[in-house]
Amino acid sequence: MNINIKNIAWLVLLLAIWGCSKKNETYKELTKGGEIYYPGVISNANYRAGKLRTQLQWNPSPDPKIVKYKIYWDNKRDSLIINAESHNPLDTVKVIIPDLVEGTYNFTVNSIDRDGHVSIAKTINGVRVYGSVYAGGIFNRGYNADNPFTVDITTGLVKLNFNQITPDSVTINTKTIVKYINTAGQTKTALLKPEDSIVTIKDFQFGTDVTYQSSYLPFRGAIDTFTVATPTLFPRVRRVGDITLLYIKNPGYTFKRGDSGTQKWGTPKDWQYNSNVLNQDGGKGGGWSWDNNGVIHFESKDWGGDGVNNGKVYQTITLPAGSYALDIETAGYGGNFNANEIVAVGNSLPDITNIGSPLAIFRGDQNNLGGTHTLSFTLAATTTITFGWVVNTQNYTYVQFKGVKLRSL
Repeated sequence: MNINIKNIAWLVLLLAIWGCSKKNETYKELTKGGEIYYPGVISNANYRAGKLRTQLQWNPSPDPKIVKYKIYWDNKRDSLIINAESHNPLDTVKVIIPDLVEGTYNFTVNSIDRDGHVSIAKTINGVRVYGSVYAGGIFNRGYNADNPFTVDITTGLVKLNFNQITPDSVTINTKTIVKYINTAGQTKTALLKPEDSIVTIKDFQFGTDVTYQSSYLPFRGAIDTFTVATPTLFPRVRRVGDITLLYIKNPGYTFKRGDSGTQKWGTPKDWQYNSNVLNQDGGKGGGWSWDNNGVIHFESKDWGGDGVNNGKVYQTITLPAGSYALDIETAGYGGNFNANEIVAVGNSLPDITNIGSPLAIFRGDQNNLGGTHTLSFTLAATTTITFGWVVNTQNYTYVQFKGVKLRSL
């Protein structure tokens, strides 16, 4: 038994000596010509996402012998070599890898010294590259469906109301560009920042379209911005309610005098009129009087003389597309007459003998003129219109109007 134990011990010792001999031979084979040298590796390797490209970045190795870096991807089927410009580990090396397809990549980076030694590979895994698939999944910001816009009736100031967005660490909204037409007919843009929800427009041309497009980063720190392919049409911006002061000069309640006279008869300020209404004070006045503190006034000459024939008082304005109501209020009247309240397309009113079919008309006479009359009309596009009165009277007749009001419906 003791002999067997001794034999086993000798056998183990012989095997150990033989194993060490083999290791020495292997080491000598690997290190023949000198000790193995590995150049220093890069540190803090990372990437910034891009559109069909990516930007790799790292801190360089402090090893002064390194002269270049070699980058591999796609299972080493593709590679790129760049020169080492710095050995300061506080610097950042940045390199763009172009012409990629959308998907996820793994990259390896090797440092190479001037003697051709190659470092241990540093890997950058899970590098996302973005393209059409990502672009097809982003959308323009939403607007406030309950209250998409507000309009200051007095100034025409427009505020477009968008939904507030929550900052996202993955998909980052960078901006939204709003495009509109200004009052001069020019195409203009306004910027909606990610943190804002209101765009204010001071010079908006009502009746024109507003569109907008949003842009995003696919990941915080990405090098490329994606913009939604198709702009979104914003709801039609329009004024609602009383818009008289925006379009009509001297609308009445009371009407202001336009001439320099001091007697009862004059002409209305900011309104056009034909010579047929100038039948008072020797042809100097008519169309306006100081009655009721200032009214539009048609009256037979010197009361008992000839009546007004085809007398016109009117104003021309341009309105955007939309639906409207023109309210005209009577002040007083007497005698027999034909007083037409008209809204017509163009720069003039029709003659009383050929009124035709205007946009809107109220045919008034001594039996129905009292009170307020509403002339409703719709414009399919921005249109120049003329509104006012076309009147015939007999002798001993007068017709007066207090004021007009324009409403957007």
